[in-house]
Amino acid sequence: MLTTLPPDILAFFAVILRGLQLTAQSVILGGVLFLLGFTRPMALKLGGRAAALERTGMDWTAKAGFALVVVAGLSIFASLAQLVAGLEIQPADAMGADFVQWTLIMAVAAFALAVTARMGANPAQVSSLALLAVVVLGASVMSSHAFARVEERNYYILADALHQAGASLWIGGIPFMLLALSKVTGSKDRLMVGMRFSHLFTGAVGLLLLGAGMLAWGYISTPGALIGTAYGIMTGAKIILLSVLLLLAALNRKSTRSEAEDKGQFRLRRFAEVEIGIGITVLMIAASMASQPPAVDQLQYQASVGEIVERMAPVRPPRVVSPPSEHLTLGEKTAASDTADKMWSEFNHNWAGIFVFAMGLGAMANRMGVKAARHWPLLFLVIGGAIIIRSDPESWPIGPRGFFETLADPEVFQHRVVGLLLFPFGLFEWAVRTGRLKSERAALIFPILCAVGAGLLLVHNHTLTDVKERFLIEFSHIPMGLFGVLSGWLRWLEIRGDGRAKQVAGLLWPLCFSMVGVLLMFYRELP
Repeated sequence: MLTTLPPDILAFFAVILRGLQLTAQSVILGGVLFLLGFTRPMALKLGGRAAALERTGMDWTAKAGFALVVVAGLSIFASLAQLVAGLEIQPADAMGADFVQWTLIMAVAAFALAVTARMGANPAQVSSLALLAVVVLGASVMSSHAFARVEERNYYILADALHQAGASLWIGGIPFMLLALSKVTGSKDRLMVGMRFSHLFTGAVGLLLLGAGMLAWGYISTPGALIGTAYGIMTGAKIILLSVLLLLAALNRKSTRSEAEDKGQFRLRRFAEVEIGIGITVLMIAASMASQPPAVDQLQYQASVGEIVERMAPVRPPRVVSPPSEHLTLGEKTAASDTADKMWSEFNHNWAGIFVFAMGLGAMANRMGVKAARHWPLLFLVIGGAIIIRSDPESWPIGPRGFFETLADPEVFQHRVVGLLLFPFGLFEWAVRTGRLKSERAALIFPILCAVGAGLLLVHNHTLTDVKERFLIEFSHIPMGLFGVLSGWLRWLEIRGDGRAKQVAGLLWPLCFSMVGVLLMFYRELP
């Protein structure tokens, strides 16, 4: 059965599973930080609340452990399937692969951790959880690029361990900070919680940045590789989002010291929610990077600054006329059909950009009180239908290949997923804007799906044999994904926030959304 699974689809699912693994791992390490760094040392100040907080923290950590067991099991299956289908290795031999063995160790450790967290309180419980969390972290590091390096392996293992530990403790600790804030009522107690976690997260960020610097020195090494390779630009995307996280963390630290204590703590919780969302996106990017060779191994395919500028510069207007479908590559590729393929792709991207830009303007007009502009989300249905129908001309309904047959192609599969996501995306937001849905939960559908869609764009794969051309296409998609992520979480903050933060977020998210449209309008693959 394994040999029948398309390798490219398996590779895409492997990235998603790796991202989920890092997310569950973060909650586990965040839970251990919560127990060792908050509930135990702060027990006297917390009084009777300490036991309840610890029990809830244990429960969350156990659930994350069980989730990691499931994800690790699926990852093992996907890895075996990739080896069997892609390299024609026998399943029994594939089980001996190092990364399969380390993932198995991770699953066993996660299961033991979950069981330990569910046990009754005992003196060795927290120390056992900490030890098992270290095993989970170690297994994650040993299944990464670090262990695969032949030269200076110990250096890379140390760097990756620091990087993963810092990211997991920080991002995974935020939900537990929100838990603690929800269980205290007095302003002084909330201030105590905020300050304690601020100190803990400062240490975690230090580990993350130290590890990141060491990895960048080894995996990227030059500024040219940072901007001229796929691994480099994904690192750049991580740096941008981590900078946003650091800004939010700084604002949270300021909130903990706010004179208007209640308002400051409310703002802290709302910023923390956004930190969680952006943090998960960072973990998904890290998962995607794990599936790509480091920049130092791709220097022969490195694009120059001139090539990047030539591709990205808006030197001509959007392409609004499509080439005839009969000119496209449906069999053997020729120079003429290759040009037609690129014109088709430009047409699709440019028209999508026109609609996205129009939606951004509609959102701005709606905010300024233009009643008719509230129907702008319906344009999502147009874009979703166009993506499903036109994005892949060799596929149903306009091409000769059947619907299910083409799902084996990861690029087609991802286009279908994104296209389908746009329908609930648009309908929910339209219902919210027109007053058909009035609950806050319904309003949150839009920012969540916006962030998910943008995250998929950031890990979106293009199945091209020309490595440099694939990189140049991905380079144009990265800023779209970043603006999409920011748009989604700024809209979340507008809905959930108050005061100045709500106003600023309400002004910024339509601008970010419009920037996605601008980038799409001037997307091109031809000189």
